[in-house]
Amino acid sequence: MDPRERIKLALDRKPVDRMPIDFGSTRSTSISTIAYERLRKKLGINSGLSRMYDFIQQNSYVEMEVIEKFNVDIIDPGMAFLRSEDDWTGFTIPHDGTRCLVPKYLFQIYDIERDEKDTIYLKHKDGTVLGIMPATSVNVRQAYWPYKDLPAIPETFDNRQLNKYSWAYPTPPYHLDNSLTLEETSEDGFDLVADTIKTLHRDTDRALIFGVGGNAFDIGGLARGFDNFLCDVYRDKKGTKRLIDHTMEFYMDYIDKVIDRIGPYVEVLVFGDDLGHQGGPLISPDIYREIFKPAHKKMWEHVHSRCSCKVFLHSCGSLYELIPDMIDAGLDILNPVQTNAANMEPERLKREFGRDLIFWGGGCEPRTLALKGPQDVMEEVRQRIDIFAQDGGFVFASLHNITAEVPAENIIAMFEAANEYGGY
Repeated sequence: MDPRERIKLALDRKPVDRMPIDFGSTRSTSISTIAYERLRKKLGINSGLSRMYDFIQQNSYVEMEVIEKFNVDIIDPGMAFLRSEDDWTGFTIPHDGTRCLVPKYLFQIYDIERDEKDTIYLKHKDGTVLGIMPATSVNVRQAYWPYKDLPAIPETFDNRQLNKYSWAYPTPPYHLDNSLTLEETSEDGFDLVADTIKTLHRDTDRALIFGVGGNAFDIGGLARGFDNFLCDVYRDKKGTKRLIDHTMEFYMDYIDKVIDRIGPYVEVLVFGDDLGHQGGPLISPDIYREIFKPAHKKMWEHVHSRCSCKVFLHSCGSLYELIPDMIDAGLDILNPVQTNAANMEPERLKREFGRDLIFWGGGCEPRTLALKGPQDVMEEVRQRIDIFAQDGGFVFASLHNITAEVPAENIIAMFEAANEYGGY
């Protein structure tokens, strides 16, 4: 059974030879460049430097050599872009001096400056500081919110202004047409994406996954600041719905373009909305049903009506109270499965929602990976597989990205355990 077949069957809850494994297919199942460079050295990979495609989170692509070693079944199609050495340039991460490569086009979109304290500033070409990364940090934090200083959500929206924030930085292949910044998408860019993904589908046996965004909730916080937006959803429901309606116009069109061109070649479409914090949802279930669920339902049911791709939602935090409505809206796959948040115990999630959801992640806690030893990691992985993989419905991945402090030995132990205990 090849990896693509394994993923397809697993997502349909049909028998497979072993549990599918993910490492690096999305921006929430990836790895810090600092940790990845240590892993490469431990594995004896000495060819060049890692490619840090995600400047905001400082994540790197996982190479095919590592994918094959750990029996990873699904890959990020962004790996197929920026193939030439001329597409990349050297960069030093201030935190510990790790050397890596970053895309050259990043410097065409933004100005990246470093001060005397090694603080990195990500600047818009007009001089606005969009993101800041102190030398003590391992990722870029947002520093500008387009509508933060307005008394309320505006009546009309300028897409260029709406998307003037650090997280709008496009990762491959989205850099080709800035599609994630809600600008008018380039047909040539879409054609190149489609042709490249078709080739990747033909030349590898791995399953492919593709992000479409669909940020009904997150866009408000990114544009207004989450403190303002969490007030907006109660005090300015009309404005909140107006903003969502505006973004949905783009996303519905974008989803159609993606399905038309690459629908037959990818297994999963990724959406993102971080709706929870450590103790519970950021909004009440009633507010979710009234304001955000209709947008999710519109997009997710449209995907199901047009193709066989599964709907994947990345949403951090405690989501227990929202999950039934998400399932009703058409959700197939939940990630990162934040089992260390309130009411998100693995046994409870599997028992109550395991017939309806694929759990993609939650395979090992970040604290375990960072602070404990290889044997502790392997034991936790075994326990998680025993719970989540019962009767299928589980794609193994760490709980969110592997962070900078995680030792290589623990990463290796995690994937060795996934392969050892993941057979059916």
